[in-house]
Amino acid sequence: MIDTVRINVKAGNGGDGCISFLRLKYQPRGGPDGGDGGDGGSAYIVGDSSINTLLHLKFNSTFYLDRGIHGKGKNQRGANGKDTEIRVPLGTVVWRMHRDGSKDFVADVTTDEPVLVAKGGKGGWGNARFVSSTNQEPMLSESGDKGEYTVLWLELKLLADVGLLAKPNAGKSTLISRCSAAKPKVADYPFTTVEPVLGVVTHGGQDFVMMEIPGLLEGAHRGIGLGHQFLRHAERARAYVHLIDGMSDDPAGDFLMLNRELREFSPMLAAKPQVVAVSKLDTTETYELRDVIEEELRRAMAMDDGMVSGDDETPIHFISSVSGVGVEGLLGDLVRILAEAPRDGIDASEWASELPVAGAPRERPPLGFYLDGDVYVVESERLERLTGRADMRDYRVMLQLWREMSRLGIAQRLQEAGIEAGDTIRIGDAELEWF
Repeated sequence: MIDTVRINVKAGNGGDGCISFLRLKYQPRGGPDGGDGGDGGSAYIVGDSSINTLLHLKFNSTFYLDRGIHGKGKNQRGANGKDTEIRVPLGTVVWRMHRDGSKDFVADVTTDEPVLVAKGGKGGWGNARFVSSTNQEPMLSESGDKGEYTVLWLELKLLADVGLLAKPNAGKSTLISRCSAAKPKVADYPFTTVEPVLGVVTHGGQDFVMMEIPGLLEGAHRGIGLGHQFLRHAERARAYVHLIDGMSDDPAGDFLMLNRELREFSPMLAAKPQVVAVSKLDTTETYELRDVIEEELRRAMAMDDGMVSGDDETPIHFISSVSGVGVEGLLGDLVRILAEAPRDGIDASEWASELPVAGAPRERPPLGFYLDGDVYVVESERLERLTGRADMRDYRVMLQLWREMSRLGIAQRLQEAGIEAGDTIRIGDAELEWF
């Protein structure tokens, strides 16, 4: 089962604005009519209940979105780039990765509400936007904004109401196939189940989802056995069924081991409601020793300091998954517990202060300049977008750029720094002489 994946997303760049002037038969010297560029496509994460694995993203992990179309004459605005929806299973947790290896929480996908993860660049203005009473012939237009690039880490934690936990070969697959329409592989050897199995259980007019976790061995929280790979899925369950093999040499020890593994993996897991089910009641040994087994389990519960509920409050059921004996009583207790148990989600409060707001305006770098040898390098995203498509050989462009620098205050700061006529200014990739 593929339950973690890294994806790369590059939102579309905005389209460039157009420099154009109206030229008609009876209007040969019309005004500026350059249209704006379209916005680049944005990427959204969308929950999809029809899929339950991230396999479809494992080998298709890079997304390049459409850029906005450039503007045209006659005030024709370019079309926007197409947005892309990246579909993931419900229960997927999305993190934004940084180059230093750190991660920021982005979203916990539990509904089909789209989550913006990479915003497309805004389209650049055409020269028609720059016309004014003092600038009747604007020769500048803007380049489109660059779309956001982000690396996301997706981690699937399956959504289920009840987690079915046990050591290998305790009868989990037989029980879930008895309670639901799920058809897991059933065999008489350990580790038959190698990935979580979901089944919808109906009892007393109530539906809930039961999830079988692959068998846990002692030390599973450290990576021993198969179950450790899927313990993250158990985090979403609202209650747990500890299935104890009635034929085990030490049923009480098995229960304590399961609880210990839950607590070592996450203390929150061990604090949730629990139901104990002792399987294989159809065997003679289990049927004859059921009173002894229950007494040992109660004693183990009393010894376990990590249990929130007392030893008298935790239900113990003896069941046979093959014949169905005792299963109805187990399901009845689960329905009662689920009616009172809250639904869990990711608590983002600890990340809230650092969390970037998706779709919020990006911070502009501070306006300034520095000397690179004899060249004054101006740092201004606004000016860089204007020079990206400008013809620097046209004196009108130079005058309008100087007007923009004056309006932004950078011209005055350059003069205060001692710039002189003939000195070179670099704005992005463009160079011009100060005059």
